[in-house]
Amino acid sequence: MYIKEKLLKIFKIKNVLLIIAAVALIFMSVTVMLDLFATYHDDIDTFLHCKAMPGCIEWLEYAIVALVVVSFSRMMIGNAYFYSSYFEQSLDGVIDFSDLAEVTGKPAWLVRIELALYKVLYMKKYSFKNIDGKTKIELFSKTTLCECKNCGAPVEKKDYFAGHCNYCGSSDVFAKVLAGDRFYSISSEISKGHNNPSYYEKKNLDMQKRIFFCYVVAALGALAISAIAIFDQASKYNDKEYLNKTILNPDNHLYDYASIRKELIGVIIFFGVLAVIMVILALRRAFRIRYVIEAEKTAKYFSTVEVPFIPAEEIPSVKSSKKRLGSLRGAIRRNYLDHCTLDMNEGTLKASLAKKIVKDTCPSCAAPIVGAVSDTYVCQTCGNKIMDVIVKK
Repeated sequence: MYIKEKLLKIFKIKNVLLIIAAVALIFMSVTVMLDLFATYHDDIDTFLHCKAMPGCIEWLEYAIVALVVVSFSRMMIGNAYFYSSYFEQSLDGVIDFSDLAEVTGKPAWLVRIELALYKVLYMKKYSFKNIDGKTKIELFSKTTLCECKNCGAPVEKKDYFAGHCNYCGSSDVFAKVLAGDRFYSISSEISKGHNNPSYYEKKNLDMQKRIFFCYVVAALGALAISAIAIFDQASKYNDKEYLNKTILNPDNHLYDYASIRKELIGVIIFFGVLAVIMVILALRRAFRIRYVIEAEKTAKYFSTVEVPFIPAEEIPSVKSSKKRLGSLRGAIRRNYLDHCTLDMNEGTLKASLAKKIVKDTCPSCAAPIVGAVSDTYVCQTCGNKIMDVIVKK
């Protein structure tokens, strides 16, 4: 709704191309540099001043810049999707920067800078307006009606999800939202998550743990193999018996000590680089595993709750340590937790559970909405008047 989807696809393709280019540059430059080092390891000055060295260093610089750009781009795209999701769940159409600061854990000034930047690059349909003497985010042409699914009676926004219909007593309350020429509805599915932790967990959460252990095993295996290989090759470097035996071997293509030692150094470098890469990958995965663990614990707690809003400070992991709120934010942002968000509700940071957003379909029969939405739109399948009393701004 608030994302520039086509432009974002271009940015994602750009990131993939930059990663491919960076990997290629790193591979070529490191290969050349290692080959030069193996040749001139006895003369470091010659190694450092080889004609190919400046070009290799330049390639590495380009690769590092490309990876940094991709890293920031991915982070910003993730933030844009988060902000868009938050905007879609807003029922007032006006959002305070301080609320977003509480939800994201970022300073309000940084949120404002990000949204100003994202409005140019990734997002649309919102603006900054001075409302009641304070700059706030105004969502484009957005109106909302909360009503009872059982009898259709209007329900106050303050009672949305948490209240009951004053006419029939039903708690099955949902919202109809009109944003520009798009229509969507927001309803609660809290019953689906009761005693069902998997409802709040990402579908492949167990796979994330298996991948982590695979990385650990692979890293330990690579370290063990590399250590053995490096020790074996290093022990042969000054072993004259081995060197002479290698030279005298008729099947060997190396005919002097320098060539044999160059090959030994090449093997040592190869296994050293392999070990470093595997350790970095394992540590990177280990950094993420805390979000997976947080998602599992929090999903179990959410499955015991039967209300749509929970104060964040009452979540067990957050209650034990305020620092755990960062892990909760990370689990939600990385989609390890599903069907839940952090939200500012009545001035308090809360976890909002089991919200279901259905876009461009009739809330009564789920038939697709054809044509622009207006206050007179009637579903062509069931005849339901979609927006009822809602009128565009």
